Amino acid sequence: MSAEVAGVEKGSVGAVPDRVLPLVRRWTVSWLNGHDPAACEDLLAEDYRLRIGTFEVDRRDDYVEATVGQLAQFPGLVLTVHDVLTNGRQAAVHFTEHGVSLRHDGNAAAWTGVVLFDSDSDSGVRGNGAGGDRLTRAWAEEDYAARRRQLASGTPDPVGSPAVAPWDTPAEPADPTAESVVLAWLEAGLPAVEGVVWDDADLDDAGPALTSHGGEVDVVVSAGSRVAFHGRLAGAAADGSGGSAVMDVAGFVTVVDGKVASGVVVSDRLAARSALKKSRQAD
Repeated sequence: MSAEVAGVEKGSVGAVPDRVLPLVRRWTVSWLNGHDPAACEDLLAEDYRLRIGTFEVDRRDDYVEATVGQLAQFPGLVLTVHDVLTNGRQAAVHFTEHGVSLRHDGNAAAWTGVVLFDSDSDSGVRGNGAGGDRLTRAWAEEDYAARRRQLASGTPDPVGSPAVAPWDTPAEPADPTAESVVLAWLEAGLPAVEGVVWDDADLDDAGPALTSHGGEVDVVVSAGSRVAFHGRLAGAAADGSGGSAVMDVAGFVTVVDGKVASGVVVSDRLAARSALKKSRQAD
């Protein structure tokens, strides 16, 4: 997924031209935090595709409709950005969404996520020919298991510290070497790394859903030593209760000296636990 970048966005910071970060800023500020579906018309391609967990859409209007439903449930929803990476055409964001649910007696929740974006910024098919200006595809995971726990208990998790200046993040060239390190880690099943936090592990002791025996990648996006990815793991129930399942994952990590050193992984534990239950019932 690595690519050369083309076109310069006015106000870009750093030596690598960056046309995607302004789009991600609009996705965050105008669309999700602004709760304005009209912002998507010029922001997302008509055939915008999103994969999140087992859910996949391939039309902008279908994605907007589904998201408007969540915004109706959480009318004060806020997305807080913790970290951003960009290579000029692709970008990734580590974030927390938080708000009060009208369906749960006004209980609040804060749940983390990772989203990766691709854009048409090197296509030259729109505008003045210097490049496109829409997001075309996204891969994401959000910790819906943590959200469910908080909405049931009535006790929301704290929101992590925001990035000080996410929209001033300099674009860096993609690094195939860093990508290969992360790909190998994913293919090995994402074995534990001391500096990598999974889901809400700092706040809850429920533990992982799977003991993974391997994984595969959908997409990897890098900017220098920082790498984001989306893929899935296959494995058995971590608690020994039996059954097997596949679980979607997304991560945002930093590679140091040829190893994954720190970051976060967000997994679709909710769907994996459901799949494990069905697997046990079928055995």
